[in-house]
Amino acid sequence: MDERIEIWNLLHDGSITAIEQNGDTLTMFISIPYVRRRMKPIGDSFVLTLSGLNRMDFCDPWGEIHSFAEELGVGVVTGPTIISTHSDSMPITIEFEYGRLILDFQSISFALDTGSPVSLMEIEKVAAEYWQELVSRAERNRGKKDRDD
Repeated sequence: MDERIEIWNLLHDGSITAIEQNGDTLTMFISIPYVRRRMKPIGDSFVLTLSGLNRMDFCDPWGEIHSFAEELGVGVVTGPTIISTHSDSMPITIEFEYGRLILDFQSISFALDTGSPVSLMEIEKVAAEYWQELVSRAERNRGKKDRDD
């Protein structure tokens, strides 16, 4: 799958906490501590840099289009939480717990919040490990509960 699209499903439950647009380049900080803290050095966010940005529209639940930068600055403690994307080509639609973000861009790069570059494959690996451990822990706890009953 296209890494420009796949990353949004890997970072589901992450919150977009800061963005900066400089021409056709958009930099986004996505806080997702349960995945990020599995990578060294310590941190809690990933930085996505989208280049060749052609479109960035935030649609509220009623279909009204707003500035995404303004949406982040409306006194929200954390930014919108990523749910998923079902897109398979550009432009993509990223679903949030409220509203959606429509993006069209040419390329994407990934870094840790420390500035060190990271690959999609590395993010995918630590995310898969996290979810597998969560499932294993839930199964162990369910088995323990059954034994206790």
